[in-house]
Amino acid sequence: MLLPQLWTLILWAAYFGNTFSESVQSPIRGTKTTKTDLLTVCVFVEEDSYYTTYPRLAAAIDLSVKHTNEYILPRSIQLQAKYRSTGNSCSQAQYAATAAAYDLMHVDGVKCDVFFGASCPTTAAGLYGIAQSQNLLFLGAPAAGVDSLSLTENTDNSDFSLIIEVSFEFGDLADFITQLFKKYSYRHAAFIRDDALGYFTLLARGILRRFKSNDEGLYNGCTEIPFNSLKTTGTDDYRKYLIEADGRARVIALLMHAHILRDMMIIAHDLGFTNGEHVFFAVELYDLKYWGKIHYSAGTENDTVAKNAFQSLLIFSLHLNSGSGYTEDFAATIKEQSHRLYNYTFNPIERLDPVITGTYNGFQIYGLEIMNLLRDNSSDYRNGSLLSARITDTPYDTSLEHVRIGTDGQRDMDYDVKSFDKVEGAFDIAMSYMQHLPNTNETFRMVRPLHWPNHQPGEMPPDEPPCGFKDDKCKSDHLPPGTMGAAIAVPLLFIMVVGTAGGFLFMRFWKMHTEYNPNWWKIVSEEVVIKQNRTGSTSTSKKTITSRSTAGTSNLTGYSGYMVDILGMYKGTLVMLTEVKDMDRHVTPELVTQVGLLKGISHPNLQTFIGITLTPQNVCEFVVSEVCSKGSLTEILDNEMFKLDWSFKNSLIRDIVYGMTQIHTSPIVSHGNLNSHICFIDARFTLKIADYGLPYFRKAKLLQPPKLTADQEDLANSEIYLWRAPELLRTVMPPQGTQRGDVYSFAIVLQQIILRSGPFELPSEPLEISNQEIIKEVINSNVPPVRPRVPRASCSNELYDLMERCWEEIPLERPTFPKVKLRLVKVIGNVSDNIVDVLFKRMEQYAADLELKVAEKTQQFMDEKNRSSQLLGQLLPQSVAAALMRGEHVDPEAYESVTIYFSDIVGFTTISAAGSPMDVVSLLNALYTFFDGVLEKYDVYKVETIGDAYMVSSGLPVRNGNKHASEISLMSLTLVKGIVDLKVPNRPIQLLEVRIGINSGPCVAGIVGMKMPRYCLFGDTVNVASRMESTGEPMKIQISLSTKILLDNIGGFHIVERGPVPVKGKGILTTYWLLGTAA
Repeated sequence: MLLPQLWTLILWAAYFGNTFSESVQSPIRGTKTTKTDLLTVCVFVEEDSYYTTYPRLAAAIDLSVKHTNEYILPRSIQLQAKYRSTGNSCSQAQYAATAAAYDLMHVDGVKCDVFFGASCPTTAAGLYGIAQSQNLLFLGAPAAGVDSLSLTENTDNSDFSLIIEVSFEFGDLADFITQLFKKYSYRHAAFIRDDALGYFTLLARGILRRFKSNDEGLYNGCTEIPFNSLKTTGTDDYRKYLIEADGRARVIALLMHAHILRDMMIIAHDLGFTNGEHVFFAVELYDLKYWGKIHYSAGTENDTVAKNAFQSLLIFSLHLNSGSGYTEDFAATIKEQSHRLYNYTFNPIERLDPVITGTYNGFQIYGLEIMNLLRDNSSDYRNGSLLSARITDTPYDTSLEHVRIGTDGQRDMDYDVKSFDKVEGAFDIAMSYMQHLPNTNETFRMVRPLHWPNHQPGEMPPDEPPCGFKDDKCKSDHLPPGTMGAAIAVPLLFIMVVGTAGGFLFMRFWKMHTEYNPNWWKIVSEEVVIKQNRTGSTSTSKKTITSRSTAGTSNLTGYSGYMVDILGMYKGTLVMLTEVKDMDRHVTPELVTQVGLLKGISHPNLQTFIGITLTPQNVCEFVVSEVCSKGSLTEILDNEMFKLDWSFKNSLIRDIVYGMTQIHTSPIVSHGNLNSHICFIDARFTLKIADYGLPYFRKAKLLQPPKLTADQEDLANSEIYLWRAPELLRTVMPPQGTQRGDVYSFAIVLQQIILRSGPFELPSEPLEISNQEIIKEVINSNVPPVRPRVPRASCSNELYDLMERCWEEIPLERPTFPKVKLRLVKVIGNVSDNIVDVLFKRMEQYAADLELKVAEKTQQFMDEKNRSSQLLGQLLPQSVAAALMRGEHVDPEAYESVTIYFSDIVGFTTISAAGSPMDVVSLLNALYTFFDGVLEKYDVYKVETIGDAYMVSSGLPVRNGNKHASEISLMSLTLVKGIVDLKVPNRPIQLLEVRIGINSGPCVAGIVGMKMPRYCLFGDTVNVASRMESTGEPMKIQISLSTKILLDNIGGFHIVERGPVPVKGKGILTTYWLLGTAA
């Protein structure tokens, strides 16, 4: 037996990868040659996400794997990383992630032991299903906001329990904000977020989600004000959002891009919201181009206003005081290897961001936890759920820094609160939030006092104004004349009104009480006479319910899954009976509540619930419903004697969607057992959905994940799972199911209707695998996921796309039934009658169609003529096009005063050379689309485009006095302001710059050519306008003296003299810069 001291020494040597002695072997790491267990970390990272790209992370991954193998893990266990791209952006990665995982694991045959990466939360959510099915640990870097995509309302990340987020997460940020709010007693906040950037949507959701979990009162005091900056009209909309926020809170979060935030703060200053009574805050976790750099200066006249407004703004950032391992040498090594191996160049002074350092830490945390398992004599280091549980709420010391993973699987981060220093003109740290400061319970460390406008140092505004947000908490001490009389008269009048109303309501309540029978649904068994088992005696289907099951006859009855319906007589009416007696279900408050919800449900596509028969022992025996004489949808589909055309199929589909929409929008909320066996057809061929609203009768066994065994009962039960959604197959299904699960079930029923077959069947090809094998594949979440094979030619493209959307693997990607209903109108039209009514109307319509055909053809001709006219009107001025269509000759026309605009893109030749021809076409299309959109707002006419050159006129062909100068000028200012947001496809960092020239004067316009005629302008005014552009400067508008005179007469423009400029053909001309409109 080894001495304790010697054993400790051996462990220490093993941990650092050193060999102590060839004769003394550590059970953790030895020197003897053993077979290496190679663990594969499958890395899935987008090529260009919110936060990072793979070339930016690759060096950190390589160095961390090398360090982990050499200094942490024993030689018998080593790591390797295998990378697959998940697309060019977050929007593409959402769908490319699962395909990438399939390509890596099934095409290349890589066995993944751990998943890593997924910057985009949607990518992480897509990959998580695969990781969950394989029980793999998922290291997220950052996967921030993935919990906002949770399938349930859980706020503890339990829906993504295998994910360990090693960089940062929004839940942790929310914990910091909660503590800060507690420090200053804030209980109300308004979150104004820009949904144009998905990051800010997920950020707001993540924060409020954690508020709801940690502090319900704080959550209830918060208000969300979403907007889309791509669809707003600017200042007026921003003003409206701020006024709405002011009516609900004094703490206002601005979750938007930096340049929009600056505009918002300027408007807040104009509204008087920056006088010290409001607290604005923004989240700028670290320097990243995606969300911009918050700074008051934009080189405009509003800089001073923004500087004053920023004194009421706080910025929340990550505290990036890394451990001793973060040195300049470490950063230089990462940057050098990124450039050498992956052709990625960092800014020389750029600091490595938390995603990079988190990536570096993540691999080492994995290795350290493997060592912890080995020390505990466990080799189960491929067990993802075990690893995630052990890593949670555990500190680690990597070679870079000290890292602690919190109880929610997210890294505990520290944060800085920055306030604006007006002297320095920048934001500096005022306090830091440190979660694990040693020897103290304080979490906030003050760096300097917060200086808020009109408050003492360190003093912050109150949570609520003294008189409340609506000025309703202050009362006057003096009553005005006449108030005393009103004070006496009003209460007396109030008492009379209340007394009268109270008496009326009491009588109404008493009448309802005497008329309402709480036992309306209870039916004595003796009142019902059983006639026959309808499915056993009248069915003409070509197969039984379970003919596809290898177990023979199904034992599923009643609310256990299939409707084995019995006919009976109740009060002289034929009814359908569904047996529940074998469940030994007594009447309970839960059942009474569910039945109470059914009383108010009435819809033509829902089977009417009549009641429940009870035995003398108060045990439920049968559910009594209206009878549907044509049988179930399964029987209709199986009956080869019944002809189904697309009118009938569309009617069936419409009935299901309408019925399910009614359920989903009612207090019942969801069905939970939608399949073709519980869809019944009545005498008028209207489909009615049954088995809804009574989850009390659902068998608990069938709510469990399916047991895929050879047991006869399991085989008999297996078919019911073919309609169940994948996420509900992997866990215990709620008795009432889920709405997204219902949508999946509808997609399987839709496949049955389209193909007229069973679930997952092709009518011409018998299934070669059993139900249990299909269910197993669905549970495993393969890529692509296993779904029924439906030839695209078997239905319309729109219906096929709807079906695919409804059976998406990720539940949140499936549409809701109200949305399905809207899409269905586009797919099959506004079908509002059952098939019998449709047939009658079809005969009537046939007679009417004969009279309409001539009118229809005439209308088609007129429509085609109108389209031709519209197309010609887009190529030529409307007046010219109209004359040409009339066959008239169009003579050239002289105009005394017009304004001509020329522009081109600076450096367009260089930009074109750097990209492919397709890139150039895409750039020009985006550029001209933007320009054309601006032109629609002004009284101008687009003359032509040649390459990147753009020519516009105003004052012709329709004269508009001297207004042409101001219209062209306002249009030009709008173009200069808006072009900064356009990106070059092959050079996303480069900004486009435009050079604009404007001149006013006389010109002649006319049609040139007979084939492809063009509307051309001639005259010296055109030449000078072209020279104004060519002698101009980037992002500036050069105007001639004639234009300046017109603008001066109009007024409202800010113009400065440029000076004498040599102009070809004109000598020296004095020109001017148009800077903007006058304040």
